[in-house]
Amino acid sequence: MFHVLALDGGGAKALFTAHVLARVEEDLSVDIASNFDLICGTSAGGIVALCLGKGVGPSTVVEDFSRLVGTVFPARRRSVRLGLGAVRPMYSGASLRSALADVLGSTTMSESRVRLAIAAWDTLSSRPQVYKTPHHADIRRDGRLSMVDVALATSSAPAYFPAAAVDSQHMIDGGVWANNPSLIGVAEAVGVLGVPLDEVKVLNIGTTEASYDHSRSLSSGGWVQWSTRATGLILRAGSKGGQGVARYLLGSERYHRFDARVPAGRFKLDHVGSSEINAIASFASRHVVPTYEREFADHVAPSWT
Repeated sequence: MFHVLALDGGGAKALFTAHVLARVEEDLSVDIASNFDLICGTSAGGIVALCLGKGVGPSTVVEDFSRLVGTVFPARRRSVRLGLGAVRPMYSGASLRSALADVLGSTTMSESRVRLAIAAWDTLSSRPQVYKTPHHADIRRDGRLSMVDVALATSSAPAYFPAAAVDSQHMIDGGVWANNPSLIGVAEAVGVLGVPLDEVKVLNIGTTEASYDHSRSLSSGGWVQWSTRATGLILRAGSKGGQGVARYLLGSERYHRFDARVPAGRFKLDHVGSSEINAIASFASRHVVPTYEREFADHVAPSWT
């Protein structure tokens, strides 16, 4: 079997993902990165994927990501930046780059210990972009890119951060088209690496799912009603669509999705309560561990070239 780990986007809420993976490693005494032939990520899920590729264990990712969130989304300035967000990005791209450099250093994509596929969007060409490790002869350029550049590209969410300048392109958050990167993993395995579809197995981890109320005012509303709700709807729709198609292609026996339902407004893209999200991840991971042990733990991915 060819194992794919797919990590959803969700800003600061990806701390949930990191906590779940850390709990799995602790309970089963496994090395998660070695159990997967390909790790895909979008936005903050892309940052977690890059950390795993660098060789950072999930428990350390929790610590690093917690510091990154505190640095990039400073609580003392969040309310001020909310007002500024009407005319320019709410947070500093330079602060995001600096925080990512503290975690990922100077590591390049070619130095990853596992194949990676990270989603972004090119604003100038209006096309999706998937940054990849050089795991195929046709992939020549991405391997020279730093993980920091790729992380910046995949996580520069519109209105939150300015577009990232990477290799002369202007990149924004991959969540605008693939907040759930499961299908990227399936396409890469089958279309690029030539793996038969019936040999692909996916573990997909979300970043909590808030209860959603599509009020009547939205059904007949204009831009005023939609302006504060569009981002959440786009991310939710992108994730749900990816889930549905992946499950259709692979079947429930080879597509495994885990997430946690939370009340609306409990967590935000730029703010989570660390102890609270840890508690929710602790509960959710109890459901992940048995499936992981049965479906993924015994697989040791061969070294990629």
